[in-house]
Amino acid sequence: MKYNQISEYGLIGLKDDEDYLLNYRFKSICVTTKVYKELEEFAKTTNGKDVLGFSGNGRFLQAKNYVGTIQTISGFTLEILPKIYQKNNDDNSKEIFLRLLEILYKLPNYKHTNSAKFNTLDKPLLEIFIAMFLTEVGKIIKKGIKSDYLNKEDNEFFLKGKLLFNEHIKQNYIHKEKFYVAYDEYTQNRVENRLLKSTLKYLLTISSSFENIRLIRIYQEYMSCIDLSLNYDNDFKICNTKTRGMNYYKNALIWSKIFLKKETFSSFRGDTIAFALLYPMEKLFENYVEYYLINRYKQFDIISQSKRNFVKDLFDLKPDFLIKKDDKIFVVADAKWKILDTDQNSTFKQSDFYQLFAYSKIFKPKKALRLYYPMNENFQIKKYYKYWDDTKIVVIPLDMNKIINEDI
Repeated sequence: MKYNQISEYGLIGLKDDEDYLLNYRFKSICVTTKVYKELEEFAKTTNGKDVLGFSGNGRFLQAKNYVGTIQTISGFTLEILPKIYQKNNDDNSKEIFLRLLEILYKLPNYKHTNSAKFNTLDKPLLEIFIAMFLTEVGKIIKKGIKSDYLNKEDNEFFLKGKLLFNEHIKQNYIHKEKFYVAYDEYTQNRVENRLLKSTLKYLLTISSSFENIRLIRIYQEYMSCIDLSLNYDNDFKICNTKTRGMNYYKNALIWSKIFLKKETFSSFRGDTIAFALLYPMEKLFENYVEYYLINRYKQFDIISQSKRNFVKDLFDLKPDFLIKKDDKIFVVADAKWKILDTDQNSTFKQSDFYQLFAYSKIFKPKKALRLYYPMNENFQIKKYYKYWDDTKIVVIPLDMNKIINEDI
């Protein structure tokens, strides 16, 4: 299956504009009229308009701040990658995105796991996601598919367990040879396994990778005696990986939930879209900054989204992070996913500094206020500023490329 990549802010246009698109400042592509119309219809939906907007007086579709993968009903696969420092290195952007997902879902470090084929970055994102799920299912099969005692009611030819008298009379008024009973059966047909089997069935319809399809079919054979889940919402509520011996199911069920319920931050659907896994980069970056702070300031407590009343009974202030120790606030910080050019101060957003000033008056940190931005070609060293009352602000660039080689 052919798939295409653009970056955040990249354009999607038709063949007539190929030269313009190839030279556009953000990675862009040209597509067929059929594909353009599919994506255009998606851009007009309630959630789709947050992913793709219109540019050039409606001549182009333009990616916004969501990253991930979209598959249209015609089979066209689009990947939207983060706009990362070293803009021409697509593999870097793709791997950084995958590493951000590991941090977000607290998944194991796939980077050094050969069976996950994590470094096979020429694969479509969707196939990499599927491969990650299949790696986890493979671990479950290797360790053993869990069974459990499940309560079962049935009309049997022999008496076992407990006779359900009222139901027995109703069902067997004529069939005297049967018994309507309730009993416990030790079976693999537990809710966690049903969800995994349903995920395998669904992935078989969207995967185009020979290797992934091969593994899906093999794993389906191992689960042939297990039923499909009939109610995803209810089954995810009652499945439990915290009970004894169930911890090795945890990561597979995280991926199951992502695939079956499309659980990212929003659910993306549309008549022209077959599958979409999309994440707002603002949230992924914020999550990464939390991870960064926790690992950098291990002697401190990192509190995210701490709320304080600003206007009584009306407005609250909620900074992204507080760095604390012994109930003393040392630093208040916000994370901002924006391509900053500190040589042009106009790229700063004034409201961010108003907000930070309000934090300083309410939380009263002992150290300078901080703003974290992604590093880019025009912003590679810290910048220092002051408010009119000499309250200090540090604007800090974070090099996202570093997480490629970190053990998460």
